[in-house]
Amino acid sequence: MVNEMTTRSPALPQLAPRDADSHKGDYGRVLLIGGSPGMAGSISLSASASIRSGAGLVTVAVPRRCLETVAGYDRCYMTVALPDDLKGFYELAASRVAQLSESATVLGCGPGMRTGVGAEGIVKTLCSQESDKPLVFDADALNCLSQCDDWKSMLAPRMILTPHPGEWERLSGVAASDRKAQEAAAVETGKATGATIVLKGSKTFVTDGKKSVHNSTGNPGMASGGSGDVLTGVLCGLLAQGLAVFEAAHLGVFVHGRAGDLAAESVGQISLSASDLLQHLPAAFMSLSEQ
Repeated sequence: MVNEMTTRSPALPQLAPRDADSHKGDYGRVLLIGGSPGMAGSISLSASASIRSGAGLVTVAVPRRCLETVAGYDRCYMTVALPDDLKGFYELAASRVAQLSESATVLGCGPGMRTGVGAEGIVKTLCSQESDKPLVFDADALNCLSQCDDWKSMLAPRMILTPHPGEWERLSGVAASDRKAQEAAAVETGKATGATIVLKGSKTFVTDGKKSVHNSTGNPGMASGGSGDVLTGVLCGLLAQGLAVFEAAHLGVFVHGRAGDLAAESVGQISLSASDLLQHLPAAFMSLSEQ
């Protein structure tokens, strides 16, 4: 059980008002890495969500064979091709990712990426960078991380991990069926590494080992493919605007869930899709003034 005496629940963070003379460079440059044949939509959802969450510029780095598909989803982000093999998976892409990350202010990795030697190389490269740039790991980036025996030593305070219970079981070794034990493992990981863990599910749990919070928004209609990809994009968008790591995670899961609640009011829980989350992010952000 999470010890509430050793962690505290902070108030919901807020984004600062935008200066009248600001420009896109003031709101960060997000680099998202992911996508693969048959899963191009995942990273596209993340990229669109970053834009909807206020990032100034968003670039998506995808396998060469996926580039045109990803570029066709949304005209508001940029795309960059990564080296891939004959199946469209990553090959010798880590060095290119390292180059691209130099001009980014926030990095996100994993949606639609699949696993394999190339993907694992990207994850290890991002972890090994001597940088304070925020980094969000989701989906197959987490699965790649779980293949490393020393994965905890690869984490740092600049990182957010967004596992669902199955992914967290693969990382922590704690059964997905034991929610309280998984939350306790998340707190301990936060304490040991400084990283922020976003353990997804009903009342998503966010902790950095010092501060912890259960999210109060969201509904079962969000339990469908792509919902987590949208969350990754929201987190990157908030980080790009200068929120601290834990604060971005806290606000991000709240806004993501709020968009889900607004979408459910519009289309119902049964028909709710990740695309509906994107469409309701603007209203979710506007509702923050009521909090």
